[in-house]
Amino acid sequence: MQLGIGGWQVPRQGVKVCRERATHILTVTDITEMGLDAAADFALEKALDGTDCVYISFDIDCIDAGFVPGTGWPEPGGLLPREALYLLKRIVREAPICGLEVVEVSPPYDISDITALMATRVICDTLAHLVVSGQLPRREKPAYIHPEATPEMVGDWR
Repeated sequence: MQLGIGGWQVPRQGVKVCRERATHILTVTDITEMGLDAAADFALEKALDGTDCVYISFDIDCIDAGFVPGTGWPEPGGLLPREALYLLKRIVREAPICGLEVVEVSPPYDISDITALMATRVICDTLAHLVVSGQLPRREKPAYIHPEATPEMVGDWR
């Protein structure tokens, strides 16, 4: 299951289409009205339904444009950095994570590298939460890796 953190500022028409297709989407308004914990619970419930692991796609432009100007789609009224990092913490600590990507960082638009610093913080926080939650270091090959995968493809698990 892929869980996207970001892209919360979907245009109204896009939200309508997503909801018509039964896609689960939370806007910034949804998140602020329901609260961060309820939003994290909702995301975890959907992401963990019938899955072995969760791949996180963190869209940097979910954060307010004042904090991350170096993106192709700066969004006024986005999440505060601490809100986005809190949602990330809840998800990483409570779900088996198999991967992370940080997208929409655009260095040519970045001012004083603050967007790159935020992206770095997302990656470092994710690694730290994986350690705290016991997901790293891996002691054995995760169950979601195909049993016939060779060590050359997946690395040494010790």
